[in-house]
Amino acid sequence: MKFRQSLNIAIHLPDNFSIAIDVEKIERVFFNLMSNAFKYTPDNGKIKFSANCDGSEKLVLSVADTGRGIAAEDIDNIFDRFYQVDKIHPNGSGIGLSLAKAFVELHEGSIEVESRLNEGSRFTVKLPIRHVAETRNFTTKKAISGTDVETELGEIDTNRQQTDTDKPLLLVIDDNEDIRNMLRQLLSDEYTVIFASNGREGLRLAAKYVPDLIVCDVMMPVMDGLECCRKIKDEISTSHIPVLLLTACSMDEQRAQGYESGADGYVAKPFNTTVLKSRCRNLIENRRRIKNIWGNPSPMSVKTAETPKPKVNPDTENEFYARFLEIVSAEMGNPDLNIDRLASDMGLGRSQLYRKIKALTNYTPVELLRNIRLKRSREMLTTTQKSISEIAYEVGFSTPAYFTRCYKEAFGETPSELRDRIAAK
Repeated sequence: MKFRQSLNIAIHLPDNFSIAIDVEKIERVFFNLMSNAFKYTPDNGKIKFSANCDGSEKLVLSVADTGRGIAAEDIDNIFDRFYQVDKIHPNGSGIGLSLAKAFVELHEGSIEVESRLNEGSRFTVKLPIRHVAETRNFTTKKAISGTDVETELGEIDTNRQQTDTDKPLLLVIDDNEDIRNMLRQLLSDEYTVIFASNGREGLRLAAKYVPDLIVCDVMMPVMDGLECCRKIKDEISTSHIPVLLLTACSMDEQRAQGYESGADGYVAKPFNTTVLKSRCRNLIENRRRIKNIWGNPSPMSVKTAETPKPKVNPDTENEFYARFLEIVSAEMGNPDLNIDRLASDMGLGRSQLYRKIKALTNYTPVELLRNIRLKRSREMLTTTQKSISEIAYEVGFSTPAYFTRCYKEAFGETPSELRDRIAAK
């Protein structure tokens, strides 16, 4: 990995200096500080790491840079959990500096920051110097891997689009900047468009955003389009996404490889604008038709709809849906079952689960969960002698009154009216 900033290291410590610390945690602290310095310092900027002793009581470590700096109104908040400085770290999680501070304070140390906008920042960590008996043995493990470095110092994700926009979300994966810019101009009126410059980055963004459609070049560095397509179709969170491959090669052998990798279509380069737009619309419309196979178009109407069953891509989709139903069935009586719990049990992020379920069934996860509960309650009302309250709690509603209200909205009658109608027959 090539860096475009200069790094100066100044260590002034006594010979044979030692200190009792948790190596892994302190390494994590400085990995966070250094990676931030590299990411947010512009080309030709300067970064300095220094280490020295403040007398015999404290080890003083600092990371200084000539980056964008932090506004005065944000300084007091940057160590708060989930706080993000929108203009400085718009893509962060908001937990890195909070975690760094927690690790430093575990050592009874302190972390401070001095910063000015457009001039840079200096983070200073002070740790009390403590020693241990020389006879004590220590084993340390490598806390930071090469993969960690690649991930942390990789390109900043500039795709800040809102995934809840009314426009379909389209991911373009192409290493040619001119092609990306052209597709932005062609498609941005109809789609929210995000971009990746190679297959590996495209795979990451596909898992993160779960787009409605992917347009992917075949010949790319790092990971080509065929491998990217295959991995997208093999991954449970992205397997449903239609993939349209762009290729300058018209050989049937390559097209066959693409279809074997799971591609949903091809467009040849140089492509016709009308053809490209039509293929994109067609693939998204086909996905919408598939939604109607999985579920009823009206999210809360389950009067005649059975629990949706997958009809397409049976291996991966059936596995996903079977796992979802297994979790819901096991936790049916738990009124606290929510999207976060479902996503965790499915091994997905909250937004990934939401977009996957929405794409497959046209329901949100909450609506689908409620519909499954209501369908189960209807079966119990017609096949058992349990009271309405017992059934309400057994299928996971917090109160019988709330259950009755949801049931009437879905079926047009209350549970009592259903039983009265059955008894009258």
